[in-house]
Amino acid sequence: MFIKEPFWEMTNSLPSASYISVNPNDAVVPGKIEEKGLAINEDIARVLQDVLKGK
Repeated sequence: MFIKEPFWEMTNSLPSASYISVNPNDAVVPGKIEEKGLAINEDIARVLQDVLKGK
């Protein structure tokens, strides 16, 4: 949690910033950056494989 909070604050304060959370069990985006975030409930290896395949 201590690692995520500074990134949430940075995302909130920078107009063009986005936040992506990738976690198979607990991907979350806090309410105050909800419109600038994406939560992906999946294994990051699978997500990166899909990105490389162009999905």
